[in-house]
Amino acid sequence: MDPAQLKQLKQRVEEELRQRELALLEFWLKELKALEAKRHRDLASLQSDLKLLVNRMETRWRRLKGGLP
Repeated sequence: MDPAQLKQLKQRVEEELRQRELALLEFWLKELKALEAKRHRDLASLQSDLKLLVNRMETRWRRLKGGLP
């Protein structure tokens, strides 16, 4: 493969990875901001919502790691 093509391909892959990471961070940041905006009445309700968010993140992580849809 031509070195110029290889360099161009590498740049496209890096840009795609960057875009995906940005989208991922935007999604979880939106989720955290929604949790913050909820204005919990007590610490227990905040902890409960945080546990739900962590569970969602762990589930997504396991699916990606295992290659499941």
